[in-house]
Amino acid sequence: MKAYLELIKIDIKLAMRQRVVIFFNYLFPLVFFFAMSSALKARSTPGSAAYVLTMSLVLGILGSGLFGAGVRAIQEREMNILRRYKVTPITSGPLLAASMVTGWVIFMPSIVMLLAISHYWNYMPWPDHMIVLLIFVSIALVSFRAIGLVIASVANTMQEGTILVQLLYFPMLLLSGATIPASAFGYKVKILSDFIPSTYLVKGVNRLLMSHEDSGIVWLSAGALVITAIVGWTVGMKLFRWEKEEKIKGSAKLWVAAVLAPFLIIGLWEARNEKPAQPDRGVNQRPPAVKMAPPANAK
Repeated sequence: MKAYLELIKIDIKLAMRQRVVIFFNYLFPLVFFFAMSSALKARSTPGSAAYVLTMSLVLGILGSGLFGAGVRAIQEREMNILRRYKVTPITSGPLLAASMVTGWVIFMPSIVMLLAISHYWNYMPWPDHMIVLLIFVSIALVSFRAIGLVIASVANTMQEGTILVQLLYFPMLLLSGATIPASAFGYKVKILSDFIPSTYLVKGVNRLLMSHEDSGIVWLSAGALVITAIVGWTVGMKLFRWEKEEKIKGSAKLWVAAVLAPFLIIGLWEARNEKPAQPDRGVNQRPPAVKMAPPANAK
């Protein structure tokens, strides 16, 4: 336990010294939040405040997980920083756990700040399940950081890791309903979005912000995120490398699919129950004939 606490303390100090961490965890979400609030007129349009807050939270969580954990871990291995820990009597477990806890400690104040600004600036009511919302967001943050660490474990170079991160980041951002409303998706895109982890992050946050009671989708999403965090941490320990000279086989990249397996299972279940929307009747189609009843006084 002492090794975990010491590594967490060191990791937080190193993260707070980096201007990039401060910018992407605090300044960038604020700029994005106020820009989208102005564009969508969140102060006067019902429902827009919660939508803007959801976008800001998802954007921050994805950035913290895929870039903050994944890309940073690759950078530390490329710069031989991880090699310095190799001589100490610790395993990769404390390092991975420290990265997850550091991301949570740094990002949670930003979430509380965005909730307060949404309430006092955009007049959004306080969520009825504030504690559940914070717990759900915390689980999501740790889960996506686990995905980022798995990507860092299977990438042999910075270029390869950046490509893998972008291949996951943009579909998660664009097809989850965070930036483009899910109501605008067609049937096939809707089916595809059911296999994306961030879709359930968006659904859970939306339900907790806009509903007076939580629902099954919140607990289903939370369960899948917890499993992903556990599997991601386990796979990260298995594939962890201290030095950049250590290369990993190309087949090891399939472990990314293992981390995403809970969402693949949920996506198959959702796709099985999903039904395509019925097409609207065209304007040029003749309405069905209606037989009129004769008047009551007709002879």
